[in-house]
Amino acid sequence: MMSAWRQALLVMVGAGILVVPASPVVAQRPFPYRLTAWVDGPLAVAGAGLLAGGVAVGNGQVPLTPTEIGALDPAQVNNFDRGATRQWSPGAGTASDVLVYALLASPVALMVTPPGSHAVLTVAAMYGEALLLGNGATSLVKSTTGRTRPYVYNDDPGIPPADKQSLHAVRSFPSGHTMHAMTAAVFLSTVYGKLHPTSSLRPWLWAGSLTAAGTVGYLRYRAGDHFPTDVIAGAALGGLVGWAVPRLHERDDVRVTIAPTGAGTALVVSLRH
Repeated sequence: MMSAWRQALLVMVGAGILVVPASPVVAQRPFPYRLTAWVDGPLAVAGAGLLAGGVAVGNGQVPLTPTEIGALDPAQVNNFDRGATRQWSPGAGTASDVLVYALLASPVALMVTPPGSHAVLTVAAMYGEALLLGNGATSLVKSTTGRTRPYVYNDDPGIPPADKQSLHAVRSFPSGHTMHAMTAAVFLSTVYGKLHPTSSLRPWLWAGSLTAAGTVGYLRYRAGDHFPTDVIAGAALGGLVGWAVPRLHERDDVRVTIAPTGAGTALVVSLRH
């Protein structure tokens, strides 16, 4: 159970993230983003396909048995990640939940627009696509890798055995909380900067949102739920979709080129406008 001061701090942090500049978009003509079938169709299909694939593969996952758990040795974990096997803090886990929900809600402030504006639909669709892609990719990778969470290695008697034997315990990589936090932070800061290019608050918004997202990642580590590499991968994925989805919707006609290399063994993806 968290102390009263810690609960109050979490509420203050969550509320502070939501208080981002949200002046009506009245000076931008035309609106800098647009929805198009050639962008939104493939993004929606890709996100849904990844998510369906993650669910399908995840249905074949099985939790660890008590014998398998007893055989786990922290020494088998690489040096960079090994410290996570000594972490366990339910309070940090709760704090990460509160903070990530606040971050996920923060882009709603971008949707404060004049009555009748199509900007709300455009921003909402972009944000939905970013979350769908991030969730789909995260689900598929979690199901495919089946990585055991750090707390399963921990012999702390306070960790409930049922937690170690759950399916959740073998879905460590990458960190979904960090992915969500970074998606929201980068999307919010990117779109706000495009809507308000002359605002002096842009660097502060970037600094604040990225700090909050980084804090989510640290809390997931401190809770014993994720290894550092889980957090790094989740942050990279979230940052990518949080930036790329708005970029693909900009009105300067960004074109996506996907072509094989000379050897034919890899693909090169490029953006140009």
